[in-house]
Amino acid sequence: MRAAISFGNDTDTTAAVACGLAGIKYGINGIPVRWLERLRGYEIVEPLLALLARMR
Repeated sequence: MRAAISFGNDTDTTAAVACGLAGIKYGINGIPVRWLERLRGYEIVEPLLALLARMR
């Protein structure tokens, strides 16, 4: 993610794509807990993600 941001230009989009690809490869367990703790709304989104995971 840091490398994607350092490219400059449209950094939010570049970082979003890079993080999406990392999420596909590493899953939720690949995200450091300290990052998850800082996400606004995580307590709302996490149960929805768990539901989606069970549906697939």
